[in-house]
This record gives sequence, C-alpha cells and structure tokens, in this order.
Amino acid sequence: MASDLIYELHEIKHEYKDFALNIPFLKIERGTSCGFSGPNGSGKSTLMRLMAFLEKPMEGRIVFNNISTDRVKAAMLQQDPYLLKRSVYENVSYGLKIKKDFKNIKKRSAEVLETVNLDSSIFMNRKWFELSGGEQKRVALASRLILKPEALLLDEPTANVDIESSKAIVNAIKRMRDEYSTTLIISSHDLTWLNSVTNHIYKLYNGKLAGSGNANLIPGPWIETEDNLWYTMLPGDCKIFSAKPNDCSAPAVLYPQDIIVSAEKISGISAMNNIEATVKLLSAEDSGKIRLEADASGFIINCYITESSCANMNIMPGKKIYLIFKATSLTWD
Repeated sequence: MASDLIYELHEIKHEYKDFALNIPFLKIERGTSCGFSGPNGSGKSTLMRLMAFLEKPMEGRIVFNNISTDRVKAAMLQQDPYLLKRSVYENVSYGLKIKKDFKNIKKRSAEVLETVNLDSSIFMNRKWFELSGGEQKRVALASRLILKPEALLLDEPTANVDIESSKAIVNAIKRMRDEYSTTLIISSHDLTWLNSVTNHIYKLYNGKLAGSGNANLIPGPWIETEDNLWYTMLPGDCKIFSAKPNDCSAPAVLYPQDIIVSAEKISGISAMNNIEATVKLLSAEDSGKIRLEADASGFIINCYITESSCANMNIMPGKKIYLIFKATSLTWD
C-alpha cells in the first residue's frame, strides 16, 4: 500500500561558502500543493534542487516514495530553465526519448504544448532562439509535464515572464494537480499568488524553517529599549515591539489570529503595537473568516477578520486600517 507521504526529509544539512541550509525534518503529503516562501538567500532554490535530486545533501536523507532516490518521478522547473539548442519539439520530447518511450511521441508533444497554451501547429518546429522569454519558460514546463511526474517542483515559475505566459503556466500546473493528482511544490516571493495555488506554505529564513501557513515573519535585528522591551524597524521607520527574543538576529513569528484590526487608531490600550497599514487584499478562507493582507510601510502582514466585522468597518482594498497586537504575541520557534 502506497504511503500518504511523497517526501520525507531527515536531518538535511547543505552548505555553500556563505550559506547553510538546515532542515531537521519535513514531510509532504502526496497530492498536495505546498509552497515555500522567504526572502532572497533564504534557501528556497537550494531546497528545491535537493528535493529534485539535482544535488545531493552533504548530510541527511531525502525519502521519495519510500525510497531514498527517485529521479524519474520528480521533475523541476528552475527559475531560469535551460533549453536545448534545438527545435521546440526536440526540447519537449527529449525526456521521453531518454526513457525510450516513443509511443505517439509527436501527438503527446503537441498536446502538452497546447496545455501551456502554445499552438502546436505554430511552435512545434520553431527553434529555441525564436522564442520569447515567456515562451521559453512554457516550453521548458511542457518538457516536464509530458513526463507526468508524481511531484512537480517549480522555482519562481511566474518570475520575469509576461502576463500571458504567467496565466498559461498557472493554468497548466493547476491542470496537472487536478487531472493527474500531481504533487506541486512551489517557491515564490509572491505570497498572495502562492496562497492562491497551494494548500500550505512553509516559511524559510536564513536556511531554516521559520513558521508556516499564513504566519508573519518579522525580521530582526532586535534592539533593546530602556523599558525591557525589544523592537525592530520595518521600512518607513515603523517600529514593532516584542518581548525578549531568543536570538536578536532571528525573525519573530506573528500569527494572524493574534492581530486585532481596527478602522481607527485606538489609544489607552495595553497592546504596544498599533501599526498603521493599508488593505491590499481580502480573501475568503475555508474557516469562514476573511484573510486580510495589509501593507504596513511596504511590509505585508496577514491577519484575519470576520465577515461581519469586515462589513461593519467597511473594509476594502485601499482603506487605511490599524493592526493592534501585544509585544508578547511575537514568538520565536
């Protein structure tokens, strides 16, 4: 009987000159769509390459489908994918030819090009240099999709592409998820977009897992005040106060449910943080609550609000609000 888990990572350590990835344990269920989010240099691409078996970790073990390696059934689309200096057809069909799977190969190549919204009658015989950046990425994606991998890893799949290509890529990966139960593992800076295509999000910071789901990561460094409080500065000279951190350089975790949303600034309250922000996005959650993305001095903070509160305060994108939370609401995992 197949395991419900497609990935298990155990005691993973991987280092470069000035970077170290350290993942003690991580498991991913089969058929899910999970995301990895974090700033540049947090380790997203490194982790994805390890999970795609493009690199071997210096320490630890990655289990895929209950065995330690399986290159065939996990495919990765890197942020800047490489195309063979050949025709589109030769690029798309290359993986099948390596596997010596020649059955209906031209038909399957044409079909998968249509999946990424490229007209096969036009693109099949085009050369790699005749493609735009967005078309190149779609061809690279098609070359992975044709293999029908059990896990498809995508590193910033919509970065640096035009709107048409971005929509085509999103539709194609959703189709793989819905029609073939492909496990999707996606890294992206765009938390709003990542929320729309994944079931669960892991946060990475300095090579370590730091919170998950819609938890907010508030970066350090943390500076002590004279009142035994600590603070960090967001862009725009906005201070966020916390209790004493475990590590002055580590990010704090602020959960959305610990934030009160107010349409007006409230004085005379014990909560140290009363942050002015602007509503960026409202999204209905399965729990019945509304997830609100707020822009605080250029920093996005997730919080929750009920439908009735949203209506009573006339909350809508562009509206100024205040985010209220205690210093003790910030924790360090």
